[in-house]
Amino acid sequence: KRRVDSGEMAVAFALYPVSLEQLINIADTGNIMPPKTTWFEPKLRSGIVVHSLE
Repeated sequence: KRRVDSGEMAVAFALYPVSLEQLINIADTGNIMPPKTTWFEPKLRSGIVVHSLE
């Protein structure tokens, strides 16, 4: 809002986040989500932990 109000940006979008339950349901049913819709922060450092969940 601040960046649009200042004229720095022309448009902004506010979206509701996907809940963990929704994400698990999508994965369990074999569906996919558009790229960048599952952005998590903070990111784990690559290679620190690898553990099989099975």
